[in-house]
Amino acid sequence: MSIEHDLRAVADELILKIPAISGEIRERSRSGAPNYYRRNDPMLLETELPSITGALTSIIHGLRNARHLPDGASEGALEEARVAAQAGVELTDLLLTRRIGQLVLWNWILDTAVRVVPAGPRQIAVLKQAAEFHFAWNDRITHDVVATYEQEKSAYFFHSRDRQRRAVVTDLLNGVPTDTEQLGYNLKVDHLAVVAWGNAPRAALKSLATMLDASLLVVEGTGGTSLAWLGNSRLSESFEENFPAIQPPPATYVALGGPLNGVEGFRRGHRQAWQACRVGRLRSSAVTRYRDVALESVVLRDAPAARDFMVSELGPIGENDSRTQLLRETLRAYFETGQNAAATAGRIRVHERTVAYRLKSIEERLGFPINERRDELAVALRLAEVLHDASDHQLSMIGENSPGETGI
Repeated sequence: MSIEHDLRAVADELILKIPAISGEIRERSRSGAPNYYRRNDPMLLETELPSITGALTSIIHGLRNARHLPDGASEGALEEARVAAQAGVELTDLLLTRRIGQLVLWNWILDTAVRVVPAGPRQIAVLKQAAEFHFAWNDRITHDVVATYEQEKSAYFFHSRDRQRRAVVTDLLNGVPTDTEQLGYNLKVDHLAVVAWGNAPRAALKSLATMLDASLLVVEGTGGTSLAWLGNSRLSESFEENFPAIQPPPATYVALGGPLNGVEGFRRGHRQAWQACRVGRLRSSAVTRYRDVALESVVLRDAPAARDFMVSELGPIGENDSRTQLLRETLRAYFETGQNAAATAGRIRVHERTVAYRLKSIEERLGFPINERRDELAVALRLAEVLHDASDHQLSMIGENSPGETGI
């Protein structure tokens, strides 16, 4: 058998294990490089899995195909470097996650080669060739990652047109004394804080400001987001009147916090909008208001535990078939109407007897009366609206909030 045959055998085994290897890298990185995850920026975390998967695929396919080095880093790796720079992640912390990934993959290569290739000179030769390629690959890609990070950091923090405004806003959000006059924005009024992303975030913000007759302050956020505040002395009243009509452009999304008053409202509203954004990125809705997802934003600070809670509480009414979804919709409406069967029937447009029949079916499936765990079921139903269609990758973008989290 040739060394190329043995390397292909190792690679073929590893290709099937990419999801498991990726999961281990992410788990080890969270414990081994905590500073990288300190801000829990969903825009940064969104780049993590494509970067890891792209690297694993490139290295493993390289092992299988004569160990040709790639021309450069994948777009996934470069995008992670750009967003890490924008998020203020230190280069050493970014590179630490890459070294952890190298270590984890090498252990998988080693274990697989020992298992697949007979012990002796053949196995030693395979490991030598794999090690040389693995480290050469990392040297080449790391060069591109570092260059992209440095370029983006310079552009974002030192050459961006709104860098001065962003610096003032960052100090303001963190409670650091700063000259706010240069913002040209009245901090004494009511503020609606917004995080916008997608195809046309700036257009969405301008349209919203016009609708609410409010002044507009916008700064760049991480990962292509726009962070904004809309100010008006009577904003609370106009916002409630106009909220149902808010409709961003196609494939554009907004998360809203507030309205709240004054400097502290400016800060707290932004925290609310950022938390709403974290939930909103799991939903298909174009508009996510913090008040509507406040419970979810708190519970989802530990996304795996939240999913376990949801599955445990809903049990047999947590399935995704159409009949079960109908039962969940009925139960949620029943709770939201104060457990009034007539009001529930009116809300979901069925006969009251249909509501009674569905509630009985729910209790039969659960094996206990609804009122026995009413609060737990109500929370689980709200989580189901967010979590049922969320991938593990999407859930990885939600973590415990950091006090310094701003998205800038």
